[in-house]
Amino acid sequence: MVTAVLSGTGFGTAWLLRDPLPYFQHRRSSLSSVVEDSATLDDGYELQPVRLVASSGLEVELMVRRSVADSTRRLPLVVLLGGHLTGRSAARLLGDTRGLLVAALSYPFTGHHRPDPVTFVREIPKIRTAFLDTPPALMLALDYLTRRPDVDTTRVEAAGVSLGVPFVCIASALDQRFTRTWAIHGSGGSYVPLEVNMRRTIPFAPVRWPAAAIANVIIAGPRLDPARWVQRIAPRPFVMLNAEGDQQLPREVIEALYRSAQPPKQLLWLRGTHVRPESSVVRALAAMVVARIRADSS
Repeated sequence: MVTAVLSGTGFGTAWLLRDPLPYFQHRRSSLSSVVEDSATLDDGYELQPVRLVASSGLEVELMVRRSVADSTRRLPLVVLLGGHLTGRSAARLLGDTRGLLVAALSYPFTGHHRPDPVTFVREIPKIRTAFLDTPPALMLALDYLTRRPDVDTTRVEAAGVSLGVPFVCIASALDQRFTRTWAIHGSGGSYVPLEVNMRRTIPFAPVRWPAAAIANVIIAGPRLDPARWVQRIAPRPFVMLNAEGDQQLPREVIEALYRSAQPPKQLLWLRGTHVRPESSVVRALAAMVVARIRADSS
């Protein structure tokens, strides 16, 4: 009986941790539908919601942001993936992005975004699906964005913030169209970031630790660890921006991601704590990225 249980556990673990690349390729498939909703104006910027559907059924929602003053130019593209609560609304939090076209994505997740502990456990299968769908969602978004006449396809920046970092690293590793990758307040590893994130919903550590370990396997965390993928980004540049006082990501897992990357690479330490979905915080980080892109373009 014990042998059967152990064998079943081992088989189940191996199945959950199988190579995700065939799944990525299947879900990315091809772009079958594009719905561009009416654009709105916000402080001199045009915001256009877009919904994409792949032939596999994968659905992607994004918000395209560009300055009205840039309406006649082809622009460098920044594909932005932030926190799961902010999603494509992150496009509304940015400051001065003149001279760039920014596309902010929402995660392909259909579950509860603020679950209690019971709901969290129940929705782990949905979380797994969303995690595995996000890298192909980024590539599918790029299929649409690089066909736009206002995009300079030779300058395509991928920017992952916090939770978005692993998925941006994976998509950049697989898609050569991303010409530079930004990992902002992110790290390597899978168990440690997940365990830290679960502290709000499961405060009792002896329960949280095994729960995080089990959830890490279910969501294919070890397979999605950005440290496994980031070396494939080279020779395209890889830039990390991290907070010296990050209370959510231990320095060792941050540095593990940087060590895994190949040159050209850069790690910049910033003052403060882990990024919050507040306009002032997001604008300060965005300003650093925008300034670097503009400097490289001059």
